[in-house]
Amino acid sequence: MKFKTNTRLLLIAAISLSNATQFFAQSNAVFKETELSKIKPKGWLNTMLKTQRDGLTGNIEVTGKPFTYEGWGYAKDKKMDNWEPYEQTAYWADGALRCGYLIDDESLKLRVKKWINYQIDSAAVDGAIGPKDIKSLWPQVVFFRAMMAEYSATKDKKVLDALIRNYNSPKYAKLSGKELDYSGERMMLHIEIMLWLYQQTNDVSYINRSVETYDRFCGEFEKISLSALLSDAIPHWHGVSYAENIKIPALLYMYTGKKLYLDAAQNAIRKVYKYHGLVDGLPSCNEGHDGNASNQVHETCTATDMQWTLGYMLEATGDAKWADLIEKICFNAGMGSVTKDFKSHQYYSGPNQCIADSMSSHWNSHVWFIRESTYRMAYRLNFGVFCCTGNINRMLPVFSSRMWMTKGDDGIVASLYSPSTYTTKIGKNGTEVTINEKTNYPFDENVKFEISTKEATTFSLWVRIPEWCKKGSISINGKKSAIKCVQGSYVEVKRSFQNGDVVSVDLPMVVQVVPWQENGLAFQRGPLVYSYSVSTKATAIETRQLNGQFFSTYDMKPDGKWNYAPLVGIGKEAVDVKVIKSSNFDNPWNPLTTPVQLEVKAVPATNWEIRHKHFTPVLPGFVDKGTSETIRLVPLGATTLRMTIFPDLEKRYSK
Repeated sequence: MKFKTNTRLLLIAAISLSNATQFFAQSNAVFKETELSKIKPKGWLNTMLKTQRDGLTGNIEVTGKPFTYEGWGYAKDKKMDNWEPYEQTAYWADGALRCGYLIDDESLKLRVKKWINYQIDSAAVDGAIGPKDIKSLWPQVVFFRAMMAEYSATKDKKVLDALIRNYNSPKYAKLSGKELDYSGERMMLHIEIMLWLYQQTNDVSYINRSVETYDRFCGEFEKISLSALLSDAIPHWHGVSYAENIKIPALLYMYTGKKLYLDAAQNAIRKVYKYHGLVDGLPSCNEGHDGNASNQVHETCTATDMQWTLGYMLEATGDAKWADLIEKICFNAGMGSVTKDFKSHQYYSGPNQCIADSMSSHWNSHVWFIRESTYRMAYRLNFGVFCCTGNINRMLPVFSSRMWMTKGDDGIVASLYSPSTYTTKIGKNGTEVTINEKTNYPFDENVKFEISTKEATTFSLWVRIPEWCKKGSISINGKKSAIKCVQGSYVEVKRSFQNGDVVSVDLPMVVQVVPWQENGLAFQRGPLVYSYSVSTKATAIETRQLNGQFFSTYDMKPDGKWNYAPLVGIGKEAVDVKVIKSSNFDNPWNPLTTPVQLEVKAVPATNWEIRHKHFTPVLPGFVDKGTSETIRLVPLGATTLRMTIFPDLEKRYSK
């Protein structure tokens, strides 16, 4: 009864905000997302985006329906008749378009722009955009993100005007979804697009409509309402929907200034990681949240959608911890869910997966609507449910899109680290400045920013000292700076920058031994989590050919030992772990050539076995120790089969 009373009070407080939004018609965000056209990935990131293009992104039809349909284009013969295919193809469209702009690939851009133009040109008389044969309006949110990306890159007024007409149409007047299936809870995500429209137009009505829509949503879906997010109730929700929904309070905070919204978003993230967080950066999510056991998994969609949400959290707060978490997700959970040729992927993946075959996923196999989920941990072309097949194409482009942001009128923020260039105009004279970020991060500890400008100009360059870095330092033109590098913060470098100036950020990485559930431990160095890459016997159970390339679905089984227990405990000094470095950064996501590896002593746990011949087991309660060996750990994102959480021998019985 007490919780219900608090719920009503909080809902009343939220509803009352709608009368005040007119006084906050500005952004309260600390950072602002920059135009997509200003960012160009370089180095390993550019290589991976091109690999993505040459893999699934540029050849998505090889996966089958719905990607063999016409998607959001003219579809007289290959029509889609329910909301799921529209969602799935829209995921691909957003990822493919962003990828196309980031690597200057005209063919990718053209394929999606045809869809955008078709939707604009075939909009209803009242301006409503989207398929006319489905009731749900959720897939439009995903497709409108592609339209937002197109406008960000081109400033094409046709795109902006179409979205304005769309939200003035009767179809979008009341974004309510309780009467729909489970996609209904995502109807209110149109708030994201409406607040983006406010940012472009300064039309305050979008703020008022957004608050009204969220109030209505909170009344329809109490378990994920504002009051639920603010409470201490443990989240048990569909993981992808939770990741999508919790960004909305943060967005509302940006445009209303009401801290209650931000508190809700931050508390929602805090508790989902407290109860369900996994060591590779994502909460567990085998459809629903399911705790943080060593063999837990997450749906691949969350590797994109949680990054997307945290990007808004970073904008809203300027807090470096969100950037730290985005990097952890992308470099570990995200990269760990795909083969490194980007030609197959998992639906479920996790830190510990010593086997990934057609029977390896027991998650949800008992649930009536997913009776055939046992193959979802295999690396495949398709899974029957195609959301992850579409959404994996957004994972790296979303990361790349948020690498650079702005702060105020004269601040450039290097928000996420990876090799890239950023070009903008800044200062009183609108001087063009290009910043070349030269780095092999996250494999290297140095990030260098080279400034190119035709004339001296004063601005602030904000660089991040991650929470994991205790002794960061900044040098300017080779001379160590006195600027204080506060751990877990963005640091301002303000000066009159000259052509050729170099700002160098040193981020010493120390191996951390991280405690985990079941008396387990894991290893982290900088933003990378390290795994034992299990020797693999991969059997192609299906191979398809498209555009001269081969794409396969695999059964992967261990071809050697995987069941190691390191001879190092929690709190041990880094001398127990040897860091092996290489200067070869050509192929850092290959476990054999990755430039940073960890060498540790370990023993096989001979009583630790695969469960029922197909399932990765939890950690053993005791260990039958074999003979000591030296093993090497590599970045989790470089692996397919792996073990990341190991038994802590100091905290369990052994024989």
